[in-house]
Amino acid sequence: MPSIRWLTGFTGSSGFLLVEPGSATLITDFRYEAQASEEVCDGVSVAITATDLFAELARCLDEGASGPRVGFEDHVLTVKDRRALGESCGAVTWEAAGPLVDELRSTKDPGEIEAISRAVRMAESALSEVLGIVTEGMTETELAAELVYRLRRAGSETLPFDPIVASGPRSALPHAHPGERKLREGDFLLLDFGARVDGYCSDMTRTFVLGSAARWQREVHGVVAEAVERAIAAACAGATAQAVDRAARDVIVAAGYGDRFGHGTGHGVGLEVHERPSVNARSRETLASGNVVTIEPAVYLPGRGGVRLEEVVVAGEDGAAVLTGFPRDLREL
Repeated sequence: MPSIRWLTGFTGSSGFLLVEPGSATLITDFRYEAQASEEVCDGVSVAITATDLFAELARCLDEGASGPRVGFEDHVLTVKDRRALGESCGAVTWEAAGPLVDELRSTKDPGEIEAISRAVRMAESALSEVLGIVTEGMTETELAAELVYRLRRAGSETLPFDPIVASGPRSALPHAHPGERKLREGDFLLLDFGARVDGYCSDMTRTFVLGSAARWQREVHGVVAEAVERAIAAACAGATAQAVDRAARDVIVAAGYGDRFGHGTGHGVGLEVHERPSVNARSRETLASGNVVTIEPAVYLPGRGGVRLEEVVVAGEDGAAVLTGFPRDLREL
């Protein structure tokens, strides 16, 4: 419930937030009574129910002055819960409100940027540690476990997502799950992972080579690194997301790998690891000062391997500030 957390501070996993003119009420169950009293910010009332959330929402709506029309976050509400709303609150007209809160959340204040920065530093520290134990013969699953251990030991509250550890030809799979493949000399090794601090996520990717890099590996890595640089240079406040995507994509197309880069250049990062704004060729969004986004172009060569490099940047009036600091040059392990 990232929007509820952002609006109220409540970190529980069950609840509704009813926002009416001049008031807001968090509705949750008895499991979170003490937690809600500690976390919820001033100006938000808390209603604890011993029955079910929908019945308590109906009671609050009857007592309130919100009128018969109530908006809801249609992109997060399930069909089952929408049906329950209609059954519990029959007199209410429910209307899809669209991504109103998501749009507000997309612009980060200094405190939010600092939390993301700390999550970035935490992830980079874990990466530095885990690279020291990478050896030929280690499986992807073993390396992923070591990375998770170091992320949690460093203080990551939870993990924003399960780390991607992909080696050799499997590094050409954009969302590869760590498997039992053993690392071999000459492999590309792609690591995509993040940490979480005060609820806020980081997300970074680096691609290495086990042993000495071949000429083709250096070439592909260099193309992706240049695409990253061009996209970062374009990611200023006022730039369209399409323009940022195009800055990266043009480099990859010019190098002859255009058909090997099939996803967007980036996405917003915050309380969720994927949030607004989207940075891709279809996006209609424009970057605003305070947007925190990833820049992650890639080249995937089936049967050979792939390279993805991912930075976290903050859009600003004078350009993008890069939060990630881990070197992105091709490192031989």
